[in-house]
Amino acid sequence: MQTFKVGDVVQLPQKPWQGVTGVVVFYDAKRDQYLVRIGATQQVYFKADEISLFNQ
Repeated sequence: MQTFKVGDVVQLPQKPWQGVTGVVVFYDAKRDQYLVRIGATQQVYFKADEISLFNQ
């Protein structure tokens, strides 16, 4: 089940990414994972329970 949408700014609360923010760029429904862009060159897949919406 999709929790976040493309373009959402998310925070990565777990180590080693703790405190880092990124942007959801893709949702893989087969794997139920989100591709999050971190900075200009890095993208990593996360499960919904590994990320949270960024609140300023």
